Amino acid sequence: MEQELKTEATRNLITETAFMQFYKNGFKATSVNEIMKATGLSKGAFYHNFKNKDELGVLVVKTALNKRIYQAMIEPLYAEGEAKTILKTTFLNKFQAFTSDEKLMGCPVNNLINEIGGSQNLLNEALKDLIESWVKALVQIIERGHKDGSIKQETNPQQAAIYLVSSFEGMRGIRKLYSDDTNWNAYRFALENYIDQL
Repeated sequence: MEQELKTEATRNLITETAFMQFYKNGFKATSVNEIMKATGLSKGAFYHNFKNKDELGVLVVKTALNKRIYQAMIEPLYAEGEAKTILKTTFLNKFQAFTSDEKLMGCPVNNLINEIGGSQNLLNEALKDLIESWVKALVQIIERGHKDGSIKQETNPQQAAIYLVSSFEGMRGIRKLYSDDTNWNAYRFALENYIDQL
């Protein structure tokens, strides 16, 4: 039992460290050596827990990235109340919560998609599953809005969900190009107006 806990703690440390290294430096630019140096563990500890960096990348997506998206953008959608208000609050609260560093570094999910998207591997599949979970939750809240009357019946849930995810992630990427929040704030108002018109 003690060994199992130690193994789990080691895997968690490697995964959390890898997430930060991938976020700061990119997946391809980050070596196993750099990850293990940052953990203070031996390279042998890596290969005791993972076959390769891709396997670690999949775990980072399924744990660290999934947790970030779930806590910030999915879980709040299941709150009690009017669907449109919940939808708007979820997006705007997260939008306003980004730190200066997060604005400059972009979204870790979006960064990873742009870096490795299109490759046919388990990492790509894990990213697709993550985005699809987010879209599914948005479809459900929009359908809920149809029922409670806060969202127009003619609003297509799938189309609106894809648009919300794409525009939000797109702005996260674009913000990396600028040193101020002019475009960032313009998007925030456009986002609020879009949701109001659903």
